[in-house]
Amino acid sequence: MDFRVLGPVEVGPVRREHGLGTPKQRTVLSALLLNANHIVSVDQLTTVLWDGRPPRSAMANVYSYVAGVRRLLDGAGEAGRDRLITRMPGYVLRVRSGELDLSVFDQLAHRGQAALRRSELELAADCLGRALAVWRGRPLEDVRVTSALMAPITALEGRRIDVLNDLIQARLRLGQHKEVVGDLRELIALAPLSELTWSQFMFALYRSGRKAEALGAFLDARRTMISQAGVEPSAYLRRVHQAMLTGTPSAELLEHCWRG
Repeated sequence: MDFRVLGPVEVGPVRREHGLGTPKQRTVLSALLLNANHIVSVDQLTTVLWDGRPPRSAMANVYSYVAGVRRLLDGAGEAGRDRLITRMPGYVLRVRSGELDLSVFDQLAHRGQAALRRSELELAADCLGRALAVWRGRPLEDVRVTSALMAPITALEGRRIDVLNDLIQARLRLGQHKEVVGDLRELIALAPLSELTWSQFMFALYRSGRKAEALGAFLDARRTMISQAGVEPSAYLRRVHQAMLTGTPSAELLEHCWRG
């Protein structure tokens, strides 16, 4: 049985939105999956559902939504039975190894990052690329996000950016400069003030034979930093730009692009 939260929420063979019940039932399911194999208390579910402003019937409503999730799982067949158990002061949704996309992502990411630290670049790139391929969109994409869910979603999105940065580092060190240009554009859109990302983008363009675009990227970085933060690029980024202007970027200078 499979469970997915890195995109629209999906459970086993039940993939269509209406098949997961009411919006609040999907919220309860999401909270349980984000904390799979750990107790989620009734108080936590109440906070997730109503942002600290529960109705008088909150307790009864929580029990109803949990019962709906249990019926959903039981309806998926033998694989779904006995997954949601009551354990004071709340509930535990039991998930096995390899069933939850979030766990698969974490395992592959940890393996890839460990390989990167050992400079096993091909293994790192393979694991990190497979980790990112697990994502299908924004976490809990089809669930109404309350403030209590925003923090874990933001943390997951930050984790994805970290893994993408590590994948780019591995691929740059493998000499795959052309292949990372698109990923770096995505990172710049997500973190437009990151000088590391801008330097990597310039480096990838330069080593791909696109010197004019690499120089233009520096001007784009400068405009972005001035308009959004009121600061000029650092001395390092200016040195990279100057070295590219003269066609003499040293290996030592460009090495910073993957060391950070």
